[in-house]
Amino acid sequence: VPILQYFRTGGKRAASAQHRRAGKSKLALNVTIAKMLERVGLYLHTFPIAAQARKILWDGIDRDGNRFLDHFPPSLVAWTNETEMQVGIRCGSIWQLWGTDYYDRLVGTNPVGVVYDEYALQDPRARQFLQPALRENGGWEFLIGTYRGRNHFYKLLQSVKSNPEWYTSELTVN
Repeated sequence: VPILQYFRTGGKRAASAQHRRAGKSKLALNVTIAKMLERVGLYLHTFPIAAQARKILWDGIDRDGNRFLDHFPPSLVAWTNETEMQVGIRCGSIWQLWGTDYYDRLVGTNPVGVVYDEYALQDPRARQFLQPALRENGGWEFLIGTYRGRNHFYKLLQSVKSNPEWYTSELTVN
């Protein structure tokens, strides 16, 4: 709830380390759907590789048997593109899954929101690559994942904990 409230009130930068099976991908998807209704634009949900994006969110089903894509209310969906893993909603916003192993193929895109899912396993250059567009257009970013050691995700979250421009959280199994 605090993360949802942060983004509802105009937050732009958030990082959340959560334990396995905490529901971070579903949380980020729902944050994005709400933001898509506020501002027309391109919204990227990235994973370390595109195949992972397809397995987790595009084809994924939660423990209750619900497809993750069913979080998009049917009345909002204008079209879907299976090949590009895109959902377009009636207001004109587009949500797309992407693998950051090919982040250089994002040249020319202008996302207004980016989720970096399993950020600890992503190439941090992908985030650096998209930063100019997000800063120029007033976009937002949400970094989620499990630490998997003291890597770039761990270091980033620790470095921004006291920064008032960031929302941070750590959800352990305890």
